[in-house]
Amino acid sequence: MGYGRFPKVAEMESFGLLFGRLIREKRGIEGLSQDALALKSGLTKARISEIETAKISNPQAKTVDALCVALNISREERESCRTKTGPRLPPRLLENLALRFGLDNPDASENELEAFLKEKAIEFREFQERLAQIDAAEGKIADLLAAATIALEQGDFQLADKQLAEAENVHLTSATLPSLERQYKLTFERGNASLLVGEIKTAASHWERATNYFHYIDENVESEKRYGHCTWMRQYAYRYRSVEALLIAERWLEANLCVWTKERSMENWCKAMNALAVTKIRLYQFDTPENFTVHINAAKCALETIRANCSKSMLPNHYRASLVNLGAIYATRRLSQSDEEYRRNMVKCLEFENEALSLVSKENNPEQWGIIQHNLGHDYVLYSRLLDDKSESMPVLDKAVCHAERSFDVRRNDIEDELQYGVASCRTLGEALLERSRHKAHVEAQYDLNRAFEVLSGAVSKISKEGHPNQWDEIQQQLEVYSEQREAVEK
Repeated sequence: MGYGRFPKVAEMESFGLLFGRLIREKRGIEGLSQDALALKSGLTKARISEIETAKISNPQAKTVDALCVALNISREERESCRTKTGPRLPPRLLENLALRFGLDNPDASENELEAFLKEKAIEFREFQERLAQIDAAEGKIADLLAAATIALEQGDFQLADKQLAEAENVHLTSATLPSLERQYKLTFERGNASLLVGEIKTAASHWERATNYFHYIDENVESEKRYGHCTWMRQYAYRYRSVEALLIAERWLEANLCVWTKERSMENWCKAMNALAVTKIRLYQFDTPENFTVHINAAKCALETIRANCSKSMLPNHYRASLVNLGAIYATRRLSQSDEEYRRNMVKCLEFENEALSLVSKENNPEQWGIIQHNLGHDYVLYSRLLDDKSESMPVLDKAVCHAERSFDVRRNDIEDELQYGVASCRTLGEALLERSRHKAHVEAQYDLNRAFEVLSGAVSKISKEGHPNQWDEIQQQLEVYSEQREAVEK
């Protein structure tokens, strides 16, 4: 092994080199030749020469003992050859580090290199100690750590890093992530408990902390958790018309879009963009009137951007969702400056929703199919009110009832997670039936009124004013309309 202009580096390699120097010095002091020392110690002259020139890095114990006796070397002198070395670097690692130091520091002195290598020797010893302390209960981790140590001793940094990275991934998968998931669930439930009593900011704080557990582990996992929290926060906002909850969800979705870019994941980008658009739709419904234009324009822009990047053949589900949400925007009366513009916008709305319906089937995706059927039922009712001619209104209302009945058939209101959506379908069906009854003769109107009462009373029996205050109030208003129309028909 050669060290160029740093021959002193070899002195750090082994006990054998320091012991060889000691033998050479003691032999000189005693005035012995190698032949004389060979005779006195019982070793060959060749072996003594190999020891003095450090060709043997770790001489056998009996050889060391023979030379120590022949030259009167004390135990302390012999052991000093070991202790002077301090922490030691494996030969190949030492050579690799020395060469790198020489390339990086061409003007450095030999003493500077020696000091550098001594520091590296201490670091290497500490590294080995840390590896030994790692809980390597799993055999694979233990094997990888052992392989990494061997690679470092051989000076193969890339292989050592590869082995350590694999050990890191094994530990991450088998221990770290399961532990984080348990911690996450506890913090997540603290958020749920806060939301239960209406402490929105406290819930958001818990959920943000739960998400941050994964910040330095996997940003995609972090983003998925955050997206899930958005869904919970949005559902709370829809139920209680909470602008505060919607603004928190909006902020989280915007954070996700910094990770879920089009370039990195078009599908996740579309998912977040659609959710953001729906959040802004709810904001223009619930927020103060002066913020309406900002929210609706932002929602419309987001959805048009999705449509520009997707199609019926590429990410069709997200394309379909953008159509549904655009329909909701065009159905908003405040977007239009006149009745005529509103009529045109409602035509666009229904075109979007019918196109969306053509992209999904009841068999393959009953949930989304039911949502679109519900929206069509609701929006055909709105459109019917813009038509002056009864002959035009009745076919439209027939479509409204038909779509609302289909939605009612697939949306359940006996499961808590689906309750608010099932109740929404009941309200839409009830509204369509009440509206159609106005355009029918008494006998035919009776059927629609009876059906409306059956649906609405069934829905209100499933909820409470405290749990679903807005839906409760709206259904009560519909039941009042039912009573008025029923009384009018019976006169």
